[in-house]
Amino acid sequence: MHSPKQVVIAGGGAFGGMVSYLLSQRGCAVTLIDKAKPGQATAASAGGLWPVGESIGLGCGVIFHATHAAGDSAAPEDAGPQPLPRNFMDFLCKSNELFPKLTADLEQHSGVHIETESGTGLLYVIYNEAEQRYANQLIEWLSDGDTPVEQWSRAEAMAREPLLTGDQLGGIYFPGDNQVNPMLLADACRRSSVKLGARYLYDTEVIGLEMEGDNIHRVLTTGGDFPCDVFVNAAGSWSAQIAAMVGLDIPIFPVRGQILCTEALRDQTLRCNLSTSDCYILQKAHGEVIIGSTTEICGFDSEVPLENLAGLAAGVRRAMPAMDFSTIKRSWSGLRPGTPDEYPILGPMAGVANYFNATGGFRTGIVGSPLSAEIVVAHIMGDPQPYDHKLFMADRFKEKDLHLSQQIQHASEL
Repeated sequence: MHSPKQVVIAGGGAFGGMVSYLLSQRGCAVTLIDKAKPGQATAASAGGLWPVGESIGLGCGVIFHATHAAGDSAAPEDAGPQPLPRNFMDFLCKSNELFPKLTADLEQHSGVHIETESGTGLLYVIYNEAEQRYANQLIEWLSDGDTPVEQWSRAEAMAREPLLTGDQLGGIYFPGDNQVNPMLLADACRRSSVKLGARYLYDTEVIGLEMEGDNIHRVLTTGGDFPCDVFVNAAGSWSAQIAAMVGLDIPIFPVRGQILCTEALRDQTLRCNLSTSDCYILQKAHGEVIIGSTTEICGFDSEVPLENLAGLAAGVRRAMPAMDFSTIKRSWSGLRPGTPDEYPILGPMAGVANYFNATGGFRTGIVGSPLSAEIVVAHIMGDPQPYDHKLFMADRFKEKDLHLSQQIQHASEL
């Protein structure tokens, strides 16, 4: 009988924690290295499970586009962000379908309930005729599939969300787009991994990767050195620096998102997750309301400028005037690991035989984490792939048009 593979994972967020959990289930000897850094993406995520909404450009996408268009006089009035390719929406939907069982399994192993919700749905609130035309385009784009989407009038929207402003034209509603608690998700994955035999090193940093031939032989950290048969790079926005330790190049860049959080409000203050051109708004199980999020290219700066928070506050007041009387409890920012095409980077790379990526989740990292982790684990264990993994291999960037990264960079300079 072969001894379990010695796997070292750099990064204990949603991707790293999920890979650790799945490999620990398979009997691998896992060491999970997790360095606490300002701006870690999982710690700053709102936890929206919006496979359809994010794919078609809602959430952070429509906020980013509105900010960009406001400074671009040549932008068409009714233009919204273009939907991502349909195969990516399919990937996110399949990943989202894994959450009910995953929730139960993680609670059984860790005792942590990750607050996966069903029945909230995502409502895109429409304020003007230009946004109505954009919503009509989205509905048309979705019409040739079986994606559930509902068009609501002003009265229907206010019947579901009584605190919603009357200064809106209605909205489009996605009943399958719900939410989870991202901090509890990552915590449950780590705890479950440890319960299954993994070793978890908190506030420990990878400082070097020692090669032997074309394999990473030893991982050097601030908490000691560890032999490894398999190395997984799940370091989020810092993944490019980790890859560079062994001469690999991956186009990961930090994208800052800022978030506001209110005091706990009564249950069902919000009945849907809301997406507007100003902000997104969702209420967590403990009552706090999360308001996000900016999309900024500013390096590894995780500060929280007041100017941007004022814009988010104005957005929530516009959508729900009654929120003007709520108290802001805290604010923070997160550095989401962006990629030029918004797809994650998963699996092996040429040049280092036992190196695997599990990074690049950007704004869909939480909802995509279960299936992303299954793809990475299938590569490591030699299993059949659960999805078309070629979409997510790093070598796609060799000939890839980097238009999106250029567009994001341009918008950040406006």
